[in-house]
Amino acid sequence: MNAAVSPFLLVSFFAAAALSGAERVPWTSSKIHGSPEPPPRYRVERAFPKVTFENPIDVAVIPGTRRLVVSTLDGRLFSLPDDESCEKAELFGDVRQFEQETASSYAFTFHPRFAENRFVFVWINLDGHGHKNREDGTHIVRFRVTEEDPPRLDLASGKLIYTWMSGGHNGGGLRFGPDGMLYIAAGDTADPDPPDPLATGQNIGDVLASIQRIDVDHPDAGRAYGIPKDNPFVNTPGARGEVWAYGFRNPWRMSFDKKSGALWVGDVGWELWEMIDRVERGGNYGWSITEGGKQDVRPDRARGPSPVLPPVVVHSHKEAASITGGEIYDGKKLPELAGTYIYGDWQLGTFWSLRDGKSTELCRSNLEPIVFGVAPDGELLIADYAGGGLWRLARNPDARKVSEFPRRLSESGLFADGKMQTPAPGVVPYEIHAPRWSDHATSQRWIALPGNENITLAKKELGVIAPGRWVFPDDSVLALTYTLEMERGNPATARKIETQIMHFDGIQWAAYSYRWNDAQTDAKLVPADGADATFDVKDPAEPSGAMRQPWHFFARAECLRCHNMWNNFTPGFSSSQLDRQAIADAGDPLELLTRLKIPLEEPKLTNPHGKSGNLELRARSYLEANCATCHRAGGGGSVPTMMTIETKLADARLVDAKPVQGDLGLPDARIIAPGDPYRSVLLYRMATAGRGHMPYLGGKLIDDRGLVLVRDWIAGIKLGAETPEIELLALASAFRVIDGSETGAEREGLIRRGAALPDPMQRALFERFLPESQRRKTLGPVFSTDALLARAGDAARGKTLFTAICATCHRAGDTGIDFGPELTHIAAKYPRAALLEQIVQPAKIIEPQWQLATVVLKSGESVSGFIDGRIGEEITLKIAGGGRRKIPAEEISKTTTANVSVMPEGLLQSLTAQEAADLLSFVSSLK
Repeated sequence: MNAAVSPFLLVSFFAAAALSGAERVPWTSSKIHGSPEPPPRYRVERAFPKVTFENPIDVAVIPGTRRLVVSTLDGRLFSLPDDESCEKAELFGDVRQFEQETASSYAFTFHPRFAENRFVFVWINLDGHGHKNREDGTHIVRFRVTEEDPPRLDLASGKLIYTWMSGGHNGGGLRFGPDGMLYIAAGDTADPDPPDPLATGQNIGDVLASIQRIDVDHPDAGRAYGIPKDNPFVNTPGARGEVWAYGFRNPWRMSFDKKSGALWVGDVGWELWEMIDRVERGGNYGWSITEGGKQDVRPDRARGPSPVLPPVVVHSHKEAASITGGEIYDGKKLPELAGTYIYGDWQLGTFWSLRDGKSTELCRSNLEPIVFGVAPDGELLIADYAGGGLWRLARNPDARKVSEFPRRLSESGLFADGKMQTPAPGVVPYEIHAPRWSDHATSQRWIALPGNENITLAKKELGVIAPGRWVFPDDSVLALTYTLEMERGNPATARKIETQIMHFDGIQWAAYSYRWNDAQTDAKLVPADGADATFDVKDPAEPSGAMRQPWHFFARAECLRCHNMWNNFTPGFSSSQLDRQAIADAGDPLELLTRLKIPLEEPKLTNPHGKSGNLELRARSYLEANCATCHRAGGGGSVPTMMTIETKLADARLVDAKPVQGDLGLPDARIIAPGDPYRSVLLYRMATAGRGHMPYLGGKLIDDRGLVLVRDWIAGIKLGAETPEIELLALASAFRVIDGSETGAEREGLIRRGAALPDPMQRALFERFLPESQRRKTLGPVFSTDALLARAGDAARGKTLFTAICATCHRAGDTGIDFGPELTHIAAKYPRAALLEQIVQPAKIIEPQWQLATVVLKSGESVSGFIDGRIGEEITLKIAGGGRRKIPAEEISKTTTANVSVMPEGLLQSLTAQEAADLLSFVSSLK
């Protein structure tokens, strides 16, 4: 969470209309309002409507009173009475007067015996927001509160209690537990990328990425606080005794259940997940081994001394972006929520309740809930960071209304003639430079802004969203219709398949799909979980001259994987995508975009298959359209590459970068091997129809034209060094088919030989060129292990598969490489069922000698492998390929081991049932 944000400054986006004399036609026919689901049961309503704060950050009641204190990011604290008519908050204190280096303040909490000692504890950051690490940059300071009316901080009483390192993710939580101890939530102090660069998540030798527990009433000798003797790691060698639980990325807000004493924490995620944890003594919550137990992040790192515990709830980035931990509801106005944990999302303004492990969405809002507090009457208070107000939950009077959201496209008000796709007045067509590959479908696009409303432009940074963010008016709509030719190359056979709608309801964007009927007269709303269809398409490129083409209507949540806050929800309607020349030539009102004095990001996107721009710009425009929705900051791609066009190629972690998800059988593989496309994992993933195909969320058919474009670009990349001479295998041969280098009998022979290759990774490059009836029926990700065990296999055929799939890491007799476990007599150790289990679940049983070791050298280099020997502090590593590397003691900075498998899961899913049985038969024969 980045709390250093500024309010919106808005500029009219269509202000140039008056300059041009053009009149914009208003859109008045819209029927797209709300959502297909009934209105939510709850909403938020303003508390203390006359009082606003600048970036409120924490809120609490002064114990024993009916007076609230609200702190702001800059280090000021204000107090106000619990009176809705209150017009002004009084200054409670300004910690900048105590500590002149104060850059921000994240939290405060009152002592449980406040009535006796008048103590309040305040969190102060000295580091600013440049995310620099300062060893003592985070301070917990104790102040006394005066007894005057209204009360104030006695700044002269300030005493520094505790410090630790500050940085990017400082965390943010300060609460006393029912045991009287002070609990502190600290983050990993890192920038978002790369993840956990200080390797602190699993390291209890420091206090970062942890919940700390200290005793402020009984200080130890030489300290202003004590370490409780019952803390879990006080007797662990090398551990910090303050640590209560660990493995958090950026814990933002924590609270205790007054009845059960349970500690609840919201932990801000990395790429894909947001977490709510119920924290236990000594608990390990996984960072940075995993993100929420759902995605591996750094599984190669050494783990802490306790097992990883799962979160109670994880929210994907389809529905959340930056979690804010909440409070147990104990109010009287909403008795049905009594005892539930209420929490929210800082970026998206969504609120949930949690009971018995089940999370329920309560409502959405345009707030930025930065913290939850409890009012004197027990009702929850919500501080809105950007707007500055205090809010609360209330019942929604519209909850019982029936949704009137259009179930048919003809009811939407978008089209005057739906069948002909003639837009209604005020609905404007537009074109973009780089449409994504959509399995041969073409698209038309429209934008509709209600009435005379305008798009506006954010001038300053808001959270993680960059300056220049476009802000759409309520009930804005973007629409796209996909059309597919039923005979490739014959436009007369085109039929409309799907119309997609993006709708901004004033709070969030939502995505909907409408499926066209066979008569092509209308389209019907697709259910929330999506749908699938197949179409019989004549295609001369297919061996049989036709194919049954699958078509997936994305679930609404799937759509938001790409249309998310990280790319401003509308990646197509953006300054870098809009084809302004086409807009101007059409004489549309959107030509006013060209009159805006907004600097375009360079290089601007271009048509990947057009004539404008050099080869690099066209190839990178293709990657932007098809890959960058995931492979960008916050996009969720598990490979840390940046395929956004604004990222300099040298900073994109693409060129000459080693793949982190396997080499896919390519020799000396790189994500992009400069000058050598056929060693490039990126190209393989685009070319294969089998395991590992990308894009994951895009088209499922192979885009041959895009493949040739990217191949030619990679071939032209030069780094100055000569490309090593390496025998080129299947990928290069497949491209002789793709680009038309081979024709006639030579082409057919190449396809036949490629489709017969024993290695399934290589074979998957060719099988799509076979008639559908000749293509293999593979197991896929879900299959019956009992059925596989019951199937007879051929060990001789299985040996050939072993050589292609397993021998790059394992040796069996005279076959294979000595890297992973020796398998020559493996069947004498494990029965057939256990062998299959280890193939299907390679991480289930990992013997100590096969734990992955990572040696960090003082030069900064990391080397991973299996420890093959030690002489004193010198380590010999067995590395991939079967080699050995001796690392002298004086070169070693740190060595860690991780209980992870380097053998990939899903090894069998690209095999047929018979091939899998053959492989198992061979392995079972190794006695």
